[in-house]
Amino acid sequence: NIHNYFLYFIKKMINKKYLKLLRSKDRKYGKNFIYNQIGKNIIDSLDILKVPFNNILQLGINDNLVINFLKEKFPSCSITSADIDLSAFIKKTDQNLIEIDLENFQIRDEKFDLIFSNFFCQLTSNFEKLIENIYQSLNSNGFFIATIPSTENIYQLVNSMYETDNILYGGMYQRINPTLDTNDIFRIFKLYNFDAPLINTNNFTIEYSVFKKLLDDIRFLNLSYIGNDKRAKFENKKYFIHLENQFRKKYFKESFNLDINYNTICAWKK
Repeated sequence: NIHNYFLYFIKKMINKKYLKLLRSKDRKYGKNFIYNQIGKNIIDSLDILKVPFNNILQLGINDNLVINFLKEKFPSCSITSADIDLSAFIKKTDQNLIEIDLENFQIRDEKFDLIFSNFFCQLTSNFEKLIENIYQSLNSNGFFIATIPSTENIYQLVNSMYETDNILYGGMYQRINPTLDTNDIFRIFKLYNFDAPLINTNNFTIEYSVFKKLLDDIRFLNLSYIGNDKRAKFENKKYFIHLENQFRKKYFKESFNLDINYNTICAWKK
């Protein structure tokens, strides 16, 4: 069973300490172009709904666009933001913040009309358990929406890294976190009796004139591979020279183009 293998692989290999460290780092909150662009898709999906949301939970703090939209649309709403580590945000926001364990998050005595998440839910070691917890945290007629990377996300950079690994190390290191395909996500939604599940695949392309700017933008996403088998040493200047050459050789077309591919998943609790 591919799904069971995926869960076994992640649960066995995930490095929680490294993940917490990543979530403590600066992600250019409010100014991260990639997170903001993806967040606009959540806003577009919520904007067409004619349902009032009074109690709202944000899972993962990567942007402030969606929260600002919700505050404007529902001025009296209550919003709680949750993340694995809050140290990067305590002084940057007046939001109600809670620190959670993504593997088993539970918010006592509180349920939500809306739970949303922007590029965060894929960091769990047990996606099925996460969806179960989300279901239990929603009120009846509550709505869940999230964006997660698709299997083709930033493929130009990932493939170039594998080529570079082969040249320098004679083999490839794992560079990205595994992600569930859409069939598995649908199956999990149905398992927990979500109503009207929907998955939309989205993408946009960013054109860079300077390769270093591309790398900087990806670094500020803080989505590095979080497995225990992650390469122990940081890559040196030589690696990135080879990486740029490999990217240029295969994907350069007047600019360094990078495709951001992601899925927007959503469903209702009956």
